[in-house]
Amino acid sequence: MWELFAKGGPVMYVLLLCSITGVTIIIQKFLFIRSQALNPNVTSSYIKDQLLSHGKEATFRQLLTKRKMMLKIVSQAIKLSHLDRENFDDGIKQITYTENPKIEKNLNILSSIITIAPILGLFGTVLGLMDVFNVIAGGGIGNEEALSRGIAEALITTVTGLGISIPFLVIYNYLTQQLDTFSLQIERVLYDILLFCKTTTLKS
Repeated sequence: MWELFAKGGPVMYVLLLCSITGVTIIIQKFLFIRSQALNPNVTSSYIKDQLLSHGKEATFRQLLTKRKMMLKIVSQAIKLSHLDRENFDDGIKQITYTENPKIEKNLNILSSIITIAPILGLFGTVLGLMDVFNVIAGGGIGNEEALSRGIAEALITTVTGLGISIPFLVIYNYLTQQLDTFSLQIERVLYDILLFCKTTTLKS
């Protein structure tokens, strides 16, 4: 394996760095999704029970101490529930602007790696072909070792670049879908609790 890696030339080290960075980001996002996952129906029912039992202020303070992003955002919805719809939406936007970067963190880097990896592979291919042409131009067309070195560099970097980009693209699309679903679940619970606060008599 190391021999094959070495034949790919210096571009392989950059591709290795891209691969390690991408895998690290993917693991982080999967852990984030797992740590923040909540059933929206169960969460709504739980918060409504807390509101009926303890009132708005106590429920707000309790949810604010939770580590789950959904609960923290919904706690702010409870705090702002006395406002009209326009002012409420403005307040929620300010909160989501703070929380959304946590959801999208490092996804732009992963997207860049998906784009850059094949280009780096192509760059390595060009370098390998340049070596081949240099050997031929120097009259070394019979030098099989020099020719095979250039051809190997050209092929290995291309395969490696595509080998990084393709699975990362599939995983990126999956992660994006999961995170979009998570955001929609937060919004669903948020407005469900708002409606409950507006239509139910609760103690402060």
